[in-house]
Amino acid sequence: MNSRIKSIDVLRGCALLGILIMNMMSFAMPSIAYFSPVAYEASITNQILYGIGHVIADQKFMAIFSMLFGASTLLFIQSAVRKGKKAALLFYSRNFWLLIIGWVHSYFIWYGDVLLVYALCALVLYFCRSISPRKQFVAGIIIYLLPTIGNCITYGYTIDRLTPAEQQVFVEKWEPPPMAIEQELAVYRGAYAEQLAYRASMWEDKDAKSTKTAGVEVKGLLFLGDVFARAFGMMLIGMACFTWGIFSNTREISLYKKMMRIGLGVGVPLSIIGLVLSYSFDWHWKYAHFLGRIPNTIATPFTAFGYVALIMLWTRSEFAKALQDKLSAVGKTALTAYLLQSLVATFIFYGFGLGLFGYVNRIGQFAIIFLMWWGLLVFCPAWVNRFLYGPCEWAWRSATYMKIVPIRKKN
Repeated sequence: MNSRIKSIDVLRGCALLGILIMNMMSFAMPSIAYFSPVAYEASITNQILYGIGHVIADQKFMAIFSMLFGASTLLFIQSAVRKGKKAALLFYSRNFWLLIIGWVHSYFIWYGDVLLVYALCALVLYFCRSISPRKQFVAGIIIYLLPTIGNCITYGYTIDRLTPAEQQVFVEKWEPPPMAIEQELAVYRGAYAEQLAYRASMWEDKDAKSTKTAGVEVKGLLFLGDVFARAFGMMLIGMACFTWGIFSNTREISLYKKMMRIGLGVGVPLSIIGLVLSYSFDWHWKYAHFLGRIPNTIATPFTAFGYVALIMLWTRSEFAKALQDKLSAVGKTALTAYLLQSLVATFIFYGFGLGLFGYVNRIGQFAIIFLMWWGLLVFCPAWVNRFLYGPCEWAWRSATYMKIVPIRKKN
C-alpha cells in the first residue's frame, strides 16, 4: 500500500480509537454523564478526567471521522468512474446498506450510533462532489456553525417564551431527577428486552399530550440539527481537504506544521475556556444547553486539524513505525472495529453481560479504554495480514456489489 493511502488509514485508525474516549462514558454511565461531570458521580477525580476527555477528545475525533467520510465519498466515486461502473447506483447501494447497519446498531446494540447519521448525510453528499473545494470548505464551515447560531437564537428569543412546564424538559435533561437516573441504571443492568424498549422510547415524544410538547419539540429539533449539521459540515470540509492533498500527505511540511500550531494553539485553549465558563455558571441548564458547548464546538475543527497535521507529520517519519502499521490496520477495518467496540463495551456494562453499568468510575473506564485499544491493535493487524477486508467491510462490500467478493489474500 502506498504512503498516501497509508496516511489516510493511520488517520482513520487514530480517529476510531480516539472516539472511544468519549463514547465510553455513554457505554458505562447514565447518558447525562457524557454532557455534564456534575450530574452523576461528581467526585473531583471524575471531574478532572471528564475535563481531560472534553478538551482532547469531545467532538474532535468524530470531526476527523466525518471529514474522512467525505474524503472516502470522493475516493469511492472516483474509483467507480475509473472502472467504468455506475457510480451513483453503487454509491447509493453502499449507503443504503450503511443505513441498515446503522439502524441495527442503534436499535439492537447502542443508542449512540453514528453510522445512521452518516448514511443519511450521504443522500445529499453525493450531489456536492463536483463543487469546487473552496466552496465545499466554506459551505462546510457555515453548515457546521448553524446549530451554534440556532442555539444563540433559541437562548435569546425562544426559551424565555416557553412556559415553566415546557422549560422543564431542558431542566430534566441537565438536572435529571434521581428517579430518572435510577430508571436508566436499572434498565441497562437488566434484561435485554428492557433495553430495547428503553432505546425505542428515547425517540418518542412521551409528553405529546402535555404542556411540555413545545419544549420537547425545541429540544428535539436542536439535537437533530446539531448532529446532522456537525457531521455534514465536516464531511464537506473533508472533501475539500482530500482534493487539496491534505489527507494524502502530499502537501509541504511547513503547511502541516502551521496547521498543527494554529489548530492546537487555538482549539485546546478554547475548549478549556468553555469548560471553565460552564463551571462558572454551575452547569446551570439554560447556559449549559444553549451556550455552554459553543466554545468547544468552535474549538473542534481547530483541534481536529491540529491532530490531522500531527499525524501526517508522524507518518512521514520512521518513529514508532510498528505502531503506524497497527493503526493503519485498524483504519482498514474501521467499520468492524467500530462495531466491535460497541459489542465489547455493551457486554461489559449491560445486563446481558457483566452488568457493570453505573458502577465503573472514569478511572476504571480509562483502564477499559486502554485494554480495548490493545485488543484492536492486536486483532486488526492479525486480520489484515490474512484477509483483504475486515469481516463487516467484506459483508458491506458484497451487499453493495450484490455479489460475494473475495476476502482471503491469495498469498
